[in-house]
Formats: sequence, C-alpha cells, structure tokens
Amino acid sequence: MKKILIILAFLASIFVLPQVVLARTYPQPEGHVNDFADIISQNVEVAIEEQLRALEASSSHELAVVTLASLEDDVIENTAVELFEQWGIGKKNKDNGVLLLIAPNERELRIEVGYGLEAVLTDSRAGTIIRTVITPEFKQDDYDAGILKGVNAIEKTITKDPTLFDDQPINGDPANEEKVGRLIFAAFVIIYFGSFFSRSKRFWPGGILGAILGFSAAAITGAILLGLWGLFLDFILSKNYKTRKKKGLSTSWWMSKGGFSSGGSSSSFGGFGGGSSGGGGSSGSW
Repeated sequence: MKKILIILAFLASIFVLPQVVLARTYPQPEGHVNDFADIISQNVEVAIEEQLRALEASSSHELAVVTLASLEDDVIENTAVELFEQWGIGKKNKDNGVLLLIAPNERELRIEVGYGLEAVLTDSRAGTIIRTVITPEFKQDDYDAGILKGVNAIEKTITKDPTLFDDQPINGDPANEEKVGRLIFAAFVIIYFGSFFSRSKRFWPGGILGAILGFSAAAITGAILLGLWGLFLDFILSKNYKTRKKKGLSTSWWMSKGGFSSGGSSSSFGGFGGGSSGGGGSSGSW
C-alpha cells in the first residue's frame, strides 16, 4: 500500500503540480474594463465602463474588457480561460459572462463566452464580430474605435438580435442565375448527344451543337463556352469510341457508359479514414 501511495504521489508531482505552478495569477478586476496594456484612452474607458454597468443592471449579463501587455508565451485561448475562471465573469448558475481579451503586443484577441450565452453568442457570431467589426479598426491602430464597436456588437447580439452577425447569404442576380441554369442544362444535353456524335470520324459537330445551345442560353458568351465544351467532349468521346472498337469491345451506349468508358481498368473510392476536428471559441489577429 505504501508503495502505491508513493507512486501516486510521484505521478501527481509530474502531471498535477506543474499545472498548479504554471497557472498564471491575474490582478483583481477594478471594474468591467481593465486596461493593463494601457491602450484605451481615458474618456473611452470611462464611457465603456458606464455602458457595461448599465448592461449588467438591465440584463444581469457581465461583459468584461481586458487588455494584457503580454501573453507570456502562452496562447490566447488558455489565457482567456484562466482569466475567465479566476475572475468568475458572469452570474453564478447563469454563466452569462463574456470576456473580450486583447493582447496588443502579440496582435491577438479573443471573445470568450460563458456557457449560458453560447447559444446566443455562438462561435460563428463571435468570429464575425472579430473579423468585420474589431480587427478592421485595430489594423488602423485605432484601439478605441475597435473596442467600442466590438462592445456594442456583443451587447446587441446578447440583448437584442442574436442573428445580427450571422453569415449572410450572397444574393445573386436572378437573371444571371437563370442564365447559369440554362448553361448547365445545355452542357448536359451536349454530353448526351456527344455520345452519339462520337460514332462519326469528325469531332466538330459537338462544337457546333455547343455553340448553338450556348448562344440560345447566354448569347455570345454561352456560344463560346459551350462551343469549346462541345469540341472537347466530342473529341474525347470519339477517341474512346475508336479505342473500344479497336479492342473489340461493345460500342453500345449502355456498355460504353454513354461513350465515356474506353474499356480500361476501374477503381472505386472507399472514403476517408474517419478523421474528426473539434474545438470551440473565437480568436483573431490583425
């Protein structure tokens, strides 16, 4: 039994004690805004502090803004977690805290979100705020504007409109989308008829068909694109047809897979190895 205790103590000294020793201790917060790196002007710091106190009074959400002079050779994700836990940002049993952490010397920042707000201020939304709101200002060395706009964006997301910083779909021109649809349809038509054109000794009929269908779908541009596509397809299919015929293989539409099979060896793809990726949180740099 004594030997077992000695072994356990030894293992603890290897795996547990280093974590305790290496854990960084941070100064106690003096408010919602703690500018340890001294990058926020006094008037902006006071304004943000008042804003965040009002936010806590009205919603109970606790949003902390912290700047650090150095990450001390640690990654910003670990630093954010340690600081968040040591300070206990957010209300107990609600876990409704948010930390905006900025390390100007390393040019890195992170939005750390409490469990209670993860469904509202998602990783994607936090990342969008970092990329589109904060870092553009930081790149101009305007920390005041970046932090103020970031705080406003976070507050709006967790109190007003959670979808405000969702990734927006790109809406294309309906007329252009219709042209693209017609071109795709015409391309498939060429594939079908190209398999029959391959029986001829010439490969230009596919180009003519492509140009005609392309012009009807999208005028000159479509004629050029599908004309070239038709020439290429007719050339490949004609070559495969001759190869199958030379090998004595069937040149029927079904046996030649529409003209695309030249009778060579085949292979199948069994899928990847089943790897996965995990992790959460939103960090950025500028």
